[in-house]
Amino acid sequence: MNDEEFDAFLASCCQALAVKQTELDGRYGLTAQRRWYFDDHEGVLIFFGDDGRAQLRFAVTPIGTYAANQETWKWAWANGHIEQPLRDKAQALQGLFGVTDYECFIEAEPFAVDEGMAWELAAAAVHQLGALGCYRAPNREIQLFLALDRLL
Repeated sequence: MNDEEFDAFLASCCQALAVKQTELDGRYGLTAQRRWYFDDHEGVLIFFGDDGRAQLRFAVTPIGTYAANQETWKWAWANGHIEQPLRDKAQALQGLFGVTDYECFIEAEPFAVDEGMAWELAAAAVHQLGALGCYRAPNREIQLFLALDRLL
């Protein structure tokens, strides 16, 4: 894939993700959710209501982390802070290298990206996984991108 084709691929993935995110928000009100918990042992993202009870549960695949202060991206499959079963699940994202021929999809070390590019990588990952959408879980300086695989 040449640069122009790659840009078109990412644009298509981003457009598809925008549609998915709008559908998720309309159906489940994800942007209104204030309390969440990522169970990294089970691979489940839980959203809680104001009453403290779980309202939504999604099976997820971790995509990667964006460090805003350093403007770097690290793939979940290469991140030792993520439990091994979830890293194994995220290995499917390396298949994007086969689709695009871009080595960023098999880069195990953190690499420079801005926030827009982090969303483009997440959009490509959602496309690759056939996921429902994406949730960006903020945690201080690090943002964890999770593909929402299915509602539980």
